[in-house]
Amino acid sequence: MEPEKMKAQVFHGAGDLRYEDLPQPNASEGEVILAVKAVGLSPLDLCRLRVPELDEPFVLGREIAGTIVEVGPNVQSWRVGQRVATLAHVPCMRCLACLEDRFSACPTYQAHTTTAGLTPSGGGFAEFVKVPRYLVEHGGLVALPGHITFERACFLQPINSLLHGFARLNLQPQQRVWILGAGSLGAIAILLAQRLGLQPLVSDRNPQRLDAALDLGAKAAFNSNSDDLHTKVRAFTDGEGVDGALLTEPQGWDIMQALDGTRPGGKLLCLTDYADPSSVPLDPLAFARRQIDLLGCSGLSPRQQSRSLTYLFDHHLPLERTISDRVPLAELASLLERLQHPNSDSRKILLYPS
Repeated sequence: MEPEKMKAQVFHGAGDLRYEDLPQPNASEGEVILAVKAVGLSPLDLCRLRVPELDEPFVLGREIAGTIVEVGPNVQSWRVGQRVATLAHVPCMRCLACLEDRFSACPTYQAHTTTAGLTPSGGGFAEFVKVPRYLVEHGGLVALPGHITFERACFLQPINSLLHGFARLNLQPQQRVWILGAGSLGAIAILLAQRLGLQPLVSDRNPQRLDAALDLGAKAAFNSNSDDLHTKVRAFTDGEGVDGALLTEPQGWDIMQALDGTRPGGKLLCLTDYADPSSVPLDPLAFARRQIDLLGCSGLSPRQQSRSLTYLFDHHLPLERTISDRVPLAELASLLERLQHPNSDSRKILLYPS
């Protein structure tokens, strides 16, 4: 008997994304199958679609919310019909990387993720997705209360990732944080920074994104096309510079601008799961001379999960205001063409398989 088919966006190489039929996954022992109701387009997904890092073909999509349609043998505490969100990765919490809170370097974190049946790469850009046994048994599924929409549930992972970054920055209330990039992560970072008592400044290349950032509560917004961006940031802070800089889209000269706009003794954090293909002319001694800490942060943190859920379930945090695009999954290829336009003002993008 032939397996049932489902629709998925399958990546076959750079510039080759096909909306095609795949076998619908089935649940083996300990596994769960979800009908995907909504999925966020993450910066990592976008990067991999442009600069492939994985074996092909594969199906991306990590920020998944949906309904359980099948549970495998010996699955405990989960039932068909439950509304859930997923975590794409869960670390072991026992290895040296985990003990140092560098969870994305954990081999277990890297080894398990949701899949549409091809090379495990998230798999949310499909009608159905499989949650492997390890994630099912170690917190990779989160039950959704009735008042939480599938749309809002797609914010669980970006909230966690950003809280991980803010924890690494370890800024104090009323300190200034410069958020470089007002796209998907940057827009959410503005809301979280305010909730943490910080004063967010924002820069981006798109004027419409800057207007949206001010509407979300940014104290100031600067066009990052300016050669003297760091000078403007310093002028806004009475010549001192910001206490911390959060690079949500780390690219080339942005790091140099952030360095020049951060006060002596401040912190600069690159929040990314992927590599910038361009070279960065960086003077490491500049960090030493000004006593600036250069930090890195990648992926999800179990230590931030409780607070992530608190913010996700709190409707006083207007996450939906960061959504710029709601697109049927079948139209992903045309959406990517639009995003490549230099004037794209997209922020949080949600895709819908149905």
